[in-house]
Amino acid sequence: MFCASFFFALMNAFVKVLSPSISPVENIFFRSLLMAIFMGLFMIARKEKIKKKSGGWGGLFFRAFMGGISLMALFYNIATIPLGTATTFAQSTPLYAVFFAALILKDKISIPSLLATILGFIGIIFICNPKEGNLHSMNIVMGILSGGGAALALVTLRTLKDYFHNHFIIFFFGASMSLVALGMFFIPHFFVDNTWKNPNPQEWLLILSMALAGTLGQHFLTKAYMSAPPGIVAPIDYIKIVWGIFMGIYLGDSLPDFNSFIGIILVVCSGLIIALPIFLKDIKSLKRLK
Repeated sequence: MFCASFFFALMNAFVKVLSPSISPVENIFFRSLLMAIFMGLFMIARKEKIKKKSGGWGGLFFRAFMGGISLMALFYNIATIPLGTATTFAQSTPLYAVFFAALILKDKISIPSLLATILGFIGIIFICNPKEGNLHSMNIVMGILSGGGAALALVTLRTLKDYFHNHFIIFFFGASMSLVALGMFFIPHFFVDNTWKNPNPQEWLLILSMALAGTLGQHFLTKAYMSAPPGIVAPIDYIKIVWGIFMGIYLGDSLPDFNSFIGIILVVCSGLIIALPIFLKDIKSLKRLK
């Protein structure tokens, strides 16, 4: 999971480097297309099946749609605000997932989870810092969409595990998002930059590196969840924020100001508090197995 967090953060860093010349829509197109090709070849080589049982297509399309909105919002913020701040917005997913799981899956919200979620949203307010106006309103909207869209996609993913194999879900997301991004090039005056530029050789190298980093991140993420219970590996994903801050500073971002720093700490703490009961439960399960 540590490696997965690093490679996903590295993918975001490559997006940041490409952003001055390659639009967010074009970045998503190449990232999604190459991921679909990688996963398609992997599935063909392993002769993997697609379905476990009939049904589930509606949820699969909804998951791809919400995941696409989240990815688009994340790439927009990566291009326009410090990398660490954009990453923190994306890592707010557990805060939204608590409510979406209760609404969609009828999960019960415990008092500690509710308080932790409120704490996390206070952290988001600190990062947005509306009094000082450090962030443009569009970045705040995109930050909410990046975390909330990913939460809906993850909650939906729980309903798909009985219908589709994991690698096909990844392939479908990449294939569908590449088609959606391709269609966005023909929509005039889109709300994010959707211009097309033919990459030069150096940009092609960065694009391939971005796609490879994202694929490696997905590989290590899958291996982590196959090797240990989710409650143990999921909290490690918050190291991605640290990677994002350091990589952003290396690429020229300024250090987070005091309010942003407090907000980042609150978001991380709230996510860890939400994950704590599952973490303790999974630790006890492993001890019983030993």
